[in-house]
Amino acid sequence: MATLTVLLALLLFQFPSPGKPGLDPSWEMVLVYAHRHALQFGRDIAFTYGPYGFLTSRFYYDGVPLVKILWESTGKLVLAATLVAMAASNFSSWFRFGLFYLGLIFAAKISSDIVIFLCTPLLALCWLLPPKSKSWQVAVALTWMAFLAQVRFNYFIQALVAIGLVIPSLLLERKSKKLLVIVSSFTAGFVFLWLVAGQAINNLPAYFRSSWEISNGYLAAMAVNRVPITTWCIAAGICLLVVAFILSLLRSQNLRAEKWILLYFCCAWYFIWKYGVTRADTGHIVLFFPTAFVFCAAAPGLFQRRHWWSFLDASLLLSLAGLWLFNSGFLRHTPLELAQRLHAVPGELFRSKRQAQRFAAAEAAMEKAHPSKNLGAIVGGETIDVINFDQYFVLREHLNYWPRPVFQSYSAYTPALLKQNLRFYQSSSAPQFVFARLQSVDWRFPAQDDSLLLEELPRRYSITKEANDFLLLHRKPVQPTGGLLREKFPMRHVSFGQEIELPETVNCAVELRAIFRPSIYGAARAFLVQPAEVSLVLTDGKQGQHTGRLIPEMAAAGFLVQPLLESDKDFADFMAARPGRSVRSIRFEPVSATGNCWSQISIQFSKLPELPFGPATAD
Repeated sequence: MATLTVLLALLLFQFPSPGKPGLDPSWEMVLVYAHRHALQFGRDIAFTYGPYGFLTSRFYYDGVPLVKILWESTGKLVLAATLVAMAASNFSSWFRFGLFYLGLIFAAKISSDIVIFLCTPLLALCWLLPPKSKSWQVAVALTWMAFLAQVRFNYFIQALVAIGLVIPSLLLERKSKKLLVIVSSFTAGFVFLWLVAGQAINNLPAYFRSSWEISNGYLAAMAVNRVPITTWCIAAGICLLVVAFILSLLRSQNLRAEKWILLYFCCAWYFIWKYGVTRADTGHIVLFFPTAFVFCAAAPGLFQRRHWWSFLDASLLLSLAGLWLFNSGFLRHTPLELAQRLHAVPGELFRSKRQAQRFAAAEAAMEKAHPSKNLGAIVGGETIDVINFDQYFVLREHLNYWPRPVFQSYSAYTPALLKQNLRFYQSSSAPQFVFARLQSVDWRFPAQDDSLLLEELPRRYSITKEANDFLLLHRKPVQPTGGLLREKFPMRHVSFGQEIELPETVNCAVELRAIFRPSIYGAARAFLVQPAEVSLVLTDGKQGQHTGRLIPEMAAAGFLVQPLLESDKDFADFMAARPGRSVRSIRFEPVSATGNCWSQISIQFSKLPELPFGPATAD
């Protein structure tokens, strides 16, 4: 068992890379910054990760701290030992243990995040929920669950559901003492680790509220479908096998004893399914298949069965087939990459000085490849924020980064999150400078991201530096009182494909609010798979058409449709009140014939007289 533990730990080990420009590296660097500067989650930071999220970051800057090295070495060794011990104590046959361990190796080779994601569900199913679990097994499970709950908010939800099922199960068995010990231990462990991370206890309500809002908003705002139909068919086949396995357990003679385990098993599979198919792109679908492999390999061993095999084992072949069809290189190169990894990791672990030198050299090469924006000469020691993302350019210059709560604009998914960022900029805590770019993700219409804040910027900031790829904004010495004035037009209903003329205005900007009400089918589709996508098509003054993805939740808060904001030049013209590109009409289009997913579309235009706009003469 010791050899298996060490082998798994070596594959889980992941030495971070130097930070670089881009969306994912930037938010991972922000988590590191938040740890180093003791930013408060819930108050200063609203994100899907918690105060220990920096431990899973793949990108660091200014070296790698000891706590990260300890997590990657000692922490993951303990995690590997826990998983191996858990499997050995629950799987009676070596066949089941071997399949599960093979899945862990397979998953760890692709990404250690898969194993961490599965840790809470597996511990809950194997050690927390079974009534015959030993005290030390329950204690180990609760310890890991309390810790992982502060790595990522999704892991907290996984743990909360498990604890929520423990409560009625023990109440019905009249084991109130055991129930009290479990609930109090998890709560105490969570609070203790929260305080150890330097977080204030009074931030917990704000942390739960904002993290729930952003995690819930993610499901609708970040859903994409970028995989072929064959991949979807294989994923659906795995799901059907899991459903059939669940139905077969409902007929089991042991159902009464295993009903709470089965109920959490259903919840855990839903987590895994949504984890893989919500964002069905290359990065996530590659994670889904090994995740399904590990979970389905473990599933038959979680329940009392007479046979050492199960028809659910067919899902393991489907998982491999799905990965092969989507990207055969992941499987074809696995043996060689495993050997190379096992050869390289010991050197990284035991030659820390050499590894630090390599990191410093790689960091210097990255800085040379991406020249500095020379922001420090202007900003000095003043506070600075970044819109939309690419915090790399601010963090690499060691500026006084002071982020708004939802620190990357594309992830302000809901009206509540948009308003939270707006309130921050309206307060005395707002940064003195803003490094701004008009950018977005997933082919979105850019003006949606932080739309309320975007409308507020010209009132509170002016351009201090204008470059080809960014603006540096400086906070005005005199700030406006009160909110942005809106002259609202009546709300009206529209339909897909209908050309909607913008209202006549006198040289001022126009805001659009759009409320999409899903049909019963649309709501069911969103819950089970993905929400339907909607496109916004704008027709400009030259009859040119501009198409971007529309996020219904964000559109409900309102965003600018006049002037046309599509590039950094458009944004600069808007901030400087220069003539810009005008929009004559808009229309909504369903993506992939999904119009039946929506029952009603309501819109409302508003004139914004405080934001002057004059169309360019070419219009």
